[in-house]
Amino acid sequence: MQRKSLWGSYKALAPKTRIWLGVGGMVFATAGMLLSDYIEDKRPATDAEREQMEMISPVTVVDHVPRSRN
Repeated sequence: MQRKSLWGSYKALAPKTRIWLGVGGMVFATAGMLLSDYIEDKRPATDAEREQMEMISPVTVVDHVPRSRN
């Protein structure tokens, strides 16, 4: 008996089951985003936590000053 890949196992599921898996994943992701926003509103980051996150953040912010058009 040959083992199926993850994709092969997924494709072997009934279409209705695949739809429910997708819907479940979307609900889980939406709930996670809403919950994280709620927690962030209830317990904002302290200054020390903000500084720590800025130090490990790979994003560099550059302010752009628009030039006047002549």
